[in-house]
Amino acid sequence: MVTIRDVAADAGVARSTVSYVLSGKKKLPDATRERVLASVSKLGYRPDPAARALALRRTNILGFLASIDPASRESDIEVFMRFVRAGMYEANLRGFDLLIMGKGEDELRGDVLADALVVMDIRDDDPRIPVLQAIGLPTVLVGHPGRPSAFSAVDLDFEEAGRVAVDHLVALGHREIALLGSNAPAAETEMGFAVRFRRGFAQRCAHHGIEGAIVPSAVGDDAAERWLDAARDALPGASAIVAHTPGELEPIAAALRARGVRIPEDCSLITVAPEVVMRASALPLTVIDLPGDEMVRRAIGLAVDELAGTAEPGVVELLPAVLGDLGSTGPHVPGVGGTAFRSASARA
Repeated sequence: MVTIRDVAADAGVARSTVSYVLSGKKKLPDATRERVLASVSKLGYRPDPAARALALRRTNILGFLASIDPASRESDIEVFMRFVRAGMYEANLRGFDLLIMGKGEDELRGDVLADALVVMDIRDDDPRIPVLQAIGLPTVLVGHPGRPSAFSAVDLDFEEAGRVAVDHLVALGHREIALLGSNAPAAETEMGFAVRFRRGFAQRCAHHGIEGAIVPSAVGDDAAERWLDAARDALPGASAIVAHTPGELEPIAAALRARGVRIPEDCSLITVAPEVVMRASALPLTVIDLPGDEMVRRAIGLAVDELAGTAEPGVVELLPAVLGDLGSTGPHVPGVGGTAFRSASARA
């Protein structure tokens, strides 16, 4: 195996000179540089990647921290994979590899083989934040926690998304709207986006003077049926259902249809998802577009710029909420149309 010592001997220079030529860390005469590169080519020398990374203190790897749950619904996995694909493309364009890391706060306390980190699935009171601060790598969040942090963050404006959903339904005549909420027991486990979406939803319902019920999601095989029963008890006249993820709303839609409730004639549905994904779905739902590709591209750009020293941390970019009407929302006339729990035809 050819070593750096062999290259130095062949080129007639010191080993440190070979190292400087390969790393570009020191300006050397062109003749010296060309002689070293000629020896590298002639001998077929290939630097050991791990050793080179240690020497340069660079790996050319961006860590992509995300929660990996094998029990996730297919629609949620598809959304996640769009984030990953966008991240891989953007990292490659900037000369980096992307390493998917499904690490929690305890695992992060060890060595992290990356130059910078992009972190997804930000919880409202995320326990990883202080650990990430202690690591000291340039870090950008996709999403942002309830408390301010020193990290830059990129996210959809979920508060605005909640408001846009309510405004759209109110314009169609809906006066009672149920929100399929999170069932997380505490801020440590509840996603930050869910908190902000719920806040925007509640604020806008109050602004319009309409009824808005936040009903926590259920779990288990009959979760959709039990949620509909709970929502009926909370808001019997609800004519629209809003959710901040498509994976939970899709089984609700199936349960509604099984009960004879028509969509959107009796009940309107809105969720948050990449519009391009929802357009290709077997059950297209009206969406607040989640521009995951753009969010990840911006996050990686910020991380690389921080690493290069051309950007300061602490920047928060919120992308605007844009609604795409894909046909699961429709007009509602109180007392005439159906509801989420009873079709107009069944009432007749």
